Amino acid sequence: MATPSISSLTVTFGAFEVRMGTGELLKHGIRVRLQRQPFQVLSALLARPGEVISRAQLREQLWTDGTFVEFEHGLNSAINRLREVLGDDADAPRFIETLPRLGYRFIASVAAPQTPLGPPSEPAEPPLELPQDRRSVKWVAAGLAVLIALLLAVAAGWFRRSQDSALVGIRSIAVLPLENLSGDSSQDYFADGITDELITDLAQIHSLRVISRTSVTQFKHTAKRLPEIAAELNVDGVIEGSVVRSGGRVRVTAQLLDARQDRHLWAASFEREMSDIMDLQGELARAIATQVHASITPEEGASLAKKRPTNPESYDALLTGRFLLNRRNGEAAKRAIGYFQRAVALDSRNASAWAALGDCYASLGADLGVARPHDVLPATRAAIAKALELDPNLAEPHATLAKIKLWFDWDWTGAEREYRRAIELNPNESSTHREYAHYLQLRKRFAEALAENKRAIDLAPLDILSSIHLAWLYADAHQGQKAVEQSKRVLVMDPAFTGAYLWLARGYELQAKWSDAIGAYEHARDSYRLAYLAGVAHIWAASGNRPEAQAALARLTAFSRQNYVSPMIFAEYYAGLGDRDTAMVWLERAYREHATGLISLNVNYKWDSLRSDPRFQDLLRRVGFL
Repeated sequence: MATPSISSLTVTFGAFEVRMGTGELLKHGIRVRLQRQPFQVLSALLARPGEVISRAQLREQLWTDGTFVEFEHGLNSAINRLREVLGDDADAPRFIETLPRLGYRFIASVAAPQTPLGPPSEPAEPPLELPQDRRSVKWVAAGLAVLIALLLAVAAGWFRRSQDSALVGIRSIAVLPLENLSGDSSQDYFADGITDELITDLAQIHSLRVISRTSVTQFKHTAKRLPEIAAELNVDGVIEGSVVRSGGRVRVTAQLLDARQDRHLWAASFEREMSDIMDLQGELARAIATQVHASITPEEGASLAKKRPTNPESYDALLTGRFLLNRRNGEAAKRAIGYFQRAVALDSRNASAWAALGDCYASLGADLGVARPHDVLPATRAAIAKALELDPNLAEPHATLAKIKLWFDWDWTGAEREYRRAIELNPNESSTHREYAHYLQLRKRFAEALAENKRAIDLAPLDILSSIHLAWLYADAHQGQKAVEQSKRVLVMDPAFTGAYLWLARGYELQAKWSDAIGAYEHARDSYRLAYLAGVAHIWAASGNRPEAQAALARLTAFSRQNYVSPMIFAEYYAGLGDRDTAMVWLERAYREHATGLISLNVNYKWDSLRSDPRFQDLLRRVGFL
């Protein structure tokens, strides 16, 4: 009876189950995501448990099409990945033992189910032997050798063409969070930072669609298989890899996979001193672009190849600050400033650090709304000016400069110019498209704003901010029902994102569904305290319930004694109440303070009751709308 092939078996060891036929690894019955190459290595080891499998044997069996460098990197990466998913320890292994200079051995007990016994097979008849001429045998053998050589050449050519075809077909990429293999969880921020930098470098290449970090972050430590991830992000290729930081050196390992077929295409390892980390990232980005045959303009190539010396401590502080700022809340942003200040103090020529510092200051006074504009504006301007002086072709400071011109200067022409320049320099940055969409909606160019917001979502399909911004856009367009529908879609995407309730409430308010609006605001009571107090006060005022309105105003006033509250919020309350004179007093105060909320005067429905007032028209003119 023939022995069943291991490729037809389900093999178990410990808490794990390996389904050879489908390429699946399960732990306690739950699928663990494992790429094709590590799975193939595991299969090879399981095929001969207890035996030493040399690196040469693994290369002959699994890496017949790659260079020695690719094999060395790929095998090391595969073994590291296997140890990670199996919870194995190289120093005290339970599953995979490394034998220096010899190879690897699978040392755990392996069980495989027996295949059912079939009917006894008939003994095979001995082959019929015929007398042959030795010269004929030689000619036949020679002919067969030539034929086999030709077939192998054709097959190799077909394989290369099929590989090229696969690579040419990759026009969109997601860089999944690089894994921290330093053995120190406190270095997670560093691996996240390297991921962000790689995304930024690749995003400069116009011919590639590169998914923004906000959408890939959620796939950190995911158990989903690559085809599932590819479908959710709508991409052709995926970059996976790891970062190891030891002493003053960094090694970044990356592999390119055809996400649609979960097929390995390319792998490489890059190692440098920390002072050369930026050069490492540029080299890695160029290598990936080459592998997918991306069209790189001379300007893009020069940018990626540019020598970028780095102060290691400055770079480390920059990554820590970005890690905090990405949380998008006021307290974390205030902490981030300290790290950005340290980064520029250590390396005054670090343009990226100056850009990050300026953006952080701008966010505190603009979209985060936790600081008075005049308190942060001087530092914002100085940092961005320095960043652009050091590198005028860096996209980030142009995007922040656009934010300054929009939110603080009311320089509408200058803001649009800077948004367009930032997009030209980095067409794959979702947040810039989203912010430009906001600019367009403030100008009542709603069709253009929708198109720009769609582009932002396309670059970050799972980004909550781009999706909820669409509800904001609908609210400014006075389309309450669409604002409600989009807010509900966001809550389906992430039920824990309570910020969606703010725009759900506004959608209801536009339709005069007061009780629904109050109910929506209640969900945001704790997470967005100021927005909750301001929103509820305006609803009670606009609905005509004066006793509740007065009580809500008292709560808002008490809150303002301990926290910054823009004069715009009090103006909204009195506008809803129908008290035009008091509303205009607060609006004039907002104008003197240069309150950033004034940029929404032309579209925010809360000002509709004031639009016919000559004083309001004069204010519109001073802010630049007329």
